[in-house]
Amino acid sequence: MRACISAEVPGAAVPTPLCRVRWRTPPVEIVVLAATLLVGVGAGCSCATGPHGGPGHDSGRTGTDGSASGVDAYVDPSGGDDTGVAPGTDGGPPPLADGSMFDIDSGNVVADLCPASAQVPTGCLAALNESAHGLCNQLDDDCDGDVDENCGCTPGAVQPCFRGPPGRRHIGACIDGMQQCTGSEFGSWGACTGGIAPTTEACDGLDNDCNGCTDEIAGCVPNGMCPGPGDPRVAVGQPFAPYGLHGGDFFSGAATAWSWSVVGGPCDTILPRPSFTVTTPNMENATFNPTLSGDYTVTMDVTLADGTHFVCHWIVHIAGPGLRVEMCYPESQTQDLDLFISRPGYSGNWYVDMVDAFGPATQSCGWHDCEASIRGTLRAGGMYPRANWGYANSPIAACSGSPQGAQWRLLGHCANPRLDIDNNLSEGTGVPENINVDNPNEGDAFRVMVQNFTGLIARPVVNVYCGGRRVASYGVAPDTVPAFMGVSGRMGIGAMWRVVDVTTHLDASGLTTCDVTPVHPSGATSGYDVTNDMARF
Repeated sequence: MRACISAEVPGAAVPTPLCRVRWRTPPVEIVVLAATLLVGVGAGCSCATGPHGGPGHDSGRTGTDGSASGVDAYVDPSGGDDTGVAPGTDGGPPPLADGSMFDIDSGNVVADLCPASAQVPTGCLAALNESAHGLCNQLDDDCDGDVDENCGCTPGAVQPCFRGPPGRRHIGACIDGMQQCTGSEFGSWGACTGGIAPTTEACDGLDNDCNGCTDEIAGCVPNGMCPGPGDPRVAVGQPFAPYGLHGGDFFSGAATAWSWSVVGGPCDTILPRPSFTVTTPNMENATFNPTLSGDYTVTMDVTLADGTHFVCHWIVHIAGPGLRVEMCYPESQTQDLDLFISRPGYSGNWYVDMVDAFGPATQSCGWHDCEASIRGTLRAGGMYPRANWGYANSPIAACSGSPQGAQWRLLGHCANPRLDIDNNLSEGTGVPENINVDNPNEGDAFRVMVQNFTGLIARPVVNVYCGGRRVASYGVAPDTVPAFMGVSGRMGIGAMWRVVDVTTHLDASGLTTCDVTPVHPSGATSGYDVTNDMARF
């Protein structure tokens, strides 16, 4: 007997049908999920009906660890796992579970409005070790609340993840969050945070529980239409560009009060104040002013005349082009740390001498040569030349809203590379530092470094964005940089953290992607490369 689900097979342009094929060999029933395009059963598998007899749906499952296609039978070479399979035997793929823990509207769904045949299956599997079954796929396959549990990864790496049942990914309101690889030499994926997971269905024009049905509530007549992923009313924004929030786009009834709120990204969890602002948050129209790339969760709460509320939550994606490296730290109101990146092809010392931290190399981008107004003074006299690595300048709109926008407007363009602002406790206090290369070339290789100018112990975090997407984060708790302290930059070059090597690539559309490799101490395969009074690359 055959039924169909669908999956996102890596490398495929569209979701690939998967057949659920049951071979009955009494007294056991073996269930195999096989990619029809890859194992040849597609010709005999009709996807006209789903597991409940209704239309098939895009479940968003990959069923792969990124290197193999489909879900293969599991042979445990290590001595068994939590499935009860004997060591070294072919256990077959895991069975399906009912996923009831995710059926949050169970008992409340109006059958006439959302019959079983119309509902997207949860796709939950029985409890299993996801790594052992090759299910390292950004999903919570067994629906126990953990994504890619026991799956190996490179510490600092960041990947998309989905906090709901795997079959509901990309359905209705549901959208991915992010998870980070934590640990030292051997990493493991941390909690999946952010995004939007299934919630109780509301009367708001959106499939909140991501089961394939919208507003399946008796008597529902929505006062508005909340946006979901891909909604044209929710545009992609840019750092330092005002982003309009217009209540009338989503709510059409009579309101007595409005409230807008925004939840930010990783730097906003440690900075002394948010990296963004929201103006007129208690009016129908508000303005969100982001300074960093990333995904922001926006909430609109409208109070009606009868005291009830119409509430929408959605994700606004803020995407700066090319490569963006940001550095933030909780001590940024009282201490001065400096962010640098090296010119592609350079591997010399970060400083020209050991006297103090006022002499960075001319082949690096930082406070000395990458701001709108050049402030660095060469040892031989005169000002540092502006960093010029052969990239075209960006239009003034790319930086005119930044902290030094007035100075950039005097220049008439945005330089590449450029530093938005130096958090030196004078120009900036309590703000993140961000270096941009809007248009890197294929194969350009950069190294990122942080120097502790104040010298007191600090806990910096560095986030790397490529093509508007966060690809890596370093220094995030619990993997904070240990003992990052040293002499003041006025007396030496002090503490330096060589963070990560980044190589940029351009895909067929010209979008920037990156390879990231964390930097470890010489001869080591783990740990942060932190030194004191050593100028080496």
